Amino acid sequence: MRRRRFLPLFLSFSFSFAFAFEARPAQPAVEAALSKIRAAYATPGSVTCTFVQTYAPAGFTETAPETGKLLLQAPDRVRFDYDGPEGKVFTFDGTAGRQYVAADRQMVVRHLAPGDRERLPIVFLESTDALLARYDAAEVPRENGLAEVTLTPKRPGALKSATLLAVAATGEVKRLALVDSAGNRTTFTFTQKIGGARRPDSDFALVPPEGTKILTE
Repeated sequence: MRRRRFLPLFLSFSFSFAFAFEARPAQPAVEAALSKIRAAYATPGSVTCTFVQTYAPAGFTETAPETGKLLLQAPDRVRFDYDGPEGKVFTFDGTAGRQYVAADRQMVVRHLAPGDRERLPIVFLESTDALLARYDAAEVPRENGLAEVTLTPKRPGALKSATLLAVAATGEVKRLALVDSAGNRTTFTFTQKIGGARRPDSDFALVPPEGTKILTE
């Protein structure tokens, strides 16, 4: 049995530098766009959508896409259920990330530092003030009623930028593109956003079947 890489691919880093930066006021359009995104996802219940995930190493073409369903729940709960025979699931309960692969009968558990969380779609759930405290942000109107918001970390680290393409009127995010400092790109395309009832904590603190090998990092 081979040990699989901890997924999603965008979880393998943390910030380790601290520098002083001059605060710059955000554009009103950026604040409005981020506020609409939060309102669309930080609901009293949960939000689900389908996703297509691609990964493009710097200088290479994209790898084969993965598909599945994303579940988000405020304040910071995330679950990815991947399609396919492997039975791959990734969850985050606000503290720990858990990746379970049924085909391997193995689960990897990692307690995520704040920097590790930057590449999760938790950004959809955060307040505008919290985001602007950590990122420089710019908003550009796009065709078909879309708005593109690019977040650039104020403190240098492994993440170079996070770009969200959202419906300007509603805040529904259609695409999230993450670029690391080496030029590797992870892109999520989202469709079929649906609001639902609040989900139990057990949906995000995954407990695997008996006999599963559990590795802690």
